[in-house]
Amino acid sequence: MKKILVWETLSLVAGGQKMTLTVLDMLKDKYVFHCLIPEKGVLSNELDKRGISYTLMGNQTMPTGIKGKSMIFRYGWLSLKAVARGIRVINRENPDIIYAPGPAALPWSAFCGLLRGKSVIWHLHHLFLDGATIKLINFCSGWKSVKKIISVSNIVGEQINNSKGKVKKITIYNPVDSEKYTNGDGNTIFSELGIDRNGKLIIGQIALLQPSKRQDVVIRTVEELWCRGVNAYAFLVGQTREEDKSYQDRLLHIVEEKGIEDRVFFLGQRNDVPNILSAIDVLMIPSSFEGFPLAGLEACAAGVPVLGADIGGSREFIEVSQSGRCFEYDNAEEAATAVVDVLTSEIRKIVIENGVKFSKQHTMDAYKSDIARVFCNVV
Repeated sequence: MKKILVWETLSLVAGGQKMTLTVLDMLKDKYVFHCLIPEKGVLSNELDKRGISYTLMGNQTMPTGIKGKSMIFRYGWLSLKAVARGIRVINRENPDIIYAPGPAALPWSAFCGLLRGKSVIWHLHHLFLDGATIKLINFCSGWKSVKKIISVSNIVGEQINNSKGKVKKITIYNPVDSEKYTNGDGNTIFSELGIDRNGKLIIGQIALLQPSKRQDVVIRTVEELWCRGVNAYAFLVGQTREEDKSYQDRLLHIVEEKGIEDRVFFLGQRNDVPNILSAIDVLMIPSSFEGFPLAGLEACAAGVPVLGADIGGSREFIEVSQSGRCFEYDNAEEAATAVVDVLTSEIRKIVIENGVKFSKQHTMDAYKSDIARVFCNVV
């Protein structure tokens, strides 16, 4: 079988890594995989379960934007080390394709592919926040080593405007296993937390605890609803990386300062997302940049309305799924109004029906067919 080298740059499992694992599961009968990952963690545990080999590359964590001379120097040094290690693994494993879903690995994979004559597939999940990063990605996208560029949404793909790179683009929306999310038991969450479900409006967010995900907007929305006489609570689900501990501390301080400690629950990394979705009334996606929210798809499958910031991939998600409403970015008052609006009985019924329909249109089988076609055409 042909071999694929998968270059991931995080050791945890968030939305992007979930999709990487999904691709590996879908193509395991056709290809052999070897992964490049930073260090042992949740992702390595998942690879171990699947019997997929991997090489530890060391910390490859970088902000998605390059800012200032010191950051450019740091990225350059990190890139030299990553490329050198990548070349050694390529020489040893001799893959047929390099598959790069990790944002930092996009230029690294292109350069390694160019040096070693390997075909590269990019999978873009992110919106990049500054011009320097976009220029670098566009520059590399035109190289002959990069054969195909998969984007998770149209707005993510629009970042590639290089004439040579544009012709390589294809948009494939993320899929969802609808059945997995339709039978959650929300009562288990309320029992765990020791609170009663009755009379409460539960807002959920499922995302890494990091500044770009804007959990503070959810907290402020809960406060705003509470001030309007709505008995609102928040369930914040997601892991905190070591470098984002200070952000988590700020969120805890905001909650304490507003006096709503008993209304905001930090639930950490969870393996029972179907139960979480069953427990909440609405999912919020307030992120400052979002490619195409996997949590939104999961909410659609579970019959949960979705509210998204009117920006980036969250806006595109609401537009194409018709599963909820948009609110102005960083506007908790407007978000609170959207919560009340979307939970009005008639509107709620419509958006839930739209969301369920959308989730059934983006099945695992359809995605497998689309992804397999991309890899088949590149090999």
